[in-house]
Amino acid sequence: MRKKIHILYGLEAADSGALKHLTYLATNLDQTIFEITVILSTRRSTEYAYRHIMQMRRSKIRVIVIPMERNIHFGKDIVSFWAIFSHLVQNQYDIVHAHSSKAGVLFRVAAWMARVPAIFYTPHCFYFQGKSGIKRAVYSAIERWMGAITDHIVVSNNERDAAMNYNIAGSEKLLNINNAIDFEEYKSCRRKEILKRAMGLQENALVVGAVGRLVEQKDWLTYIYAAKDTIARFPEAVFLIVGEGELREYLQDTIDFLGMTDKIIITGYYAEIAEIYSVIDIYVSTSLWEGLPYVLLEAMWFRKPVVATDLGYSDLIQERENGFLVTRKDYSLIAKRIGQLIQDQALRQRMGEKGHQRVSRLFTFQKFVRSHEKAYLQLFSNGAYETLLPTVCGRE
Repeated sequence: MRKKIHILYGLEAADSGALKHLTYLATNLDQTIFEITVILSTRRSTEYAYRHIMQMRRSKIRVIVIPMERNIHFGKDIVSFWAIFSHLVQNQYDIVHAHSSKAGVLFRVAAWMARVPAIFYTPHCFYFQGKSGIKRAVYSAIERWMGAITDHIVVSNNERDAAMNYNIAGSEKLLNINNAIDFEEYKSCRRKEILKRAMGLQENALVVGAVGRLVEQKDWLTYIYAAKDTIARFPEAVFLIVGEGELREYLQDTIDFLGMTDKIIITGYYAEIAEIYSVIDIYVSTSLWEGLPYVLLEAMWFRKPVVATDLGYSDLIQERENGFLVTRKDYSLIAKRIGQLIQDQALRQRMGEKGHQRVSRLFTFQKFVRSHEKAYLQLFSNGAYETLLPTVCGRE
């Protein structure tokens, strides 16, 4: 009987798309080939994390919770590191695959010290991409040091460009595997007019929406001021902010101060995300830095035209074909692009359809899973798993 490849996934940021990404991998890899363990922290979002934990455990994935801090905390980080390292010493793994910045350091160093044969890393946007000056220099230097002990770094197109520009690793270590979504998991939802009434929206309201954590990275102030400019010209427009996070009270105070309480609505976390997309007419992303966010894939799958800050999405968003790309923090330009879409229903429909076609063609879920399987197996291609490579490649 062929020995399975044992993989340990590690994640601290269990409140975002990184956990969705990890859950997809853990639950869809071929379990006749791979045996999977996941270590994560639930400190950021207990409810969201445990929904994913239960999903993984139902798929017979071993999940271990180890508390980890989001920010640098020397004492607590040492405790977390020792727990991870001790687990690696006591259990034999063929691959450790770390996800996001904090786990990227803790798990890679622990795996290197424990002499795990292969170390992978998926940054979900390099931390230095959101920094400037000395902070960018320090965090990019840390990534270079980590890159030296990493076999492969899994990146989207814009992350690959950042890695090359800052010499994080050579091109031979960079694996370009874009995110994808299993849209079969999205449940059918209530009719649009019923959902609008449930949300307190007028039936004829044109809805602009954005989904994400209420954190600095998403630059919600730019979104709010773009909304204010848009509503001044198009009073029928309503803007939704869908998510939870540390900035909620501050953002609500800002909306109230601007007199936009009835026009810019923070919905909080929304579990049935398909219902949000059924109500939205235009999707907007004002993020300051990103990898390849799932929300853009979702919006395009649901045939929504997209206005997004230009963060290297050329493989996903084609200017004036399926969306508009705009400069970061330029709320006036964002409002202008939203206005163009509000005025032109045919343009909204055409962009939405082209976006759906692009996601369906280039960002397939099977390719996402099979590409990871192939990358793992290639490290063992000179041994018992060599015969499995053609099978995996054939399933793409």
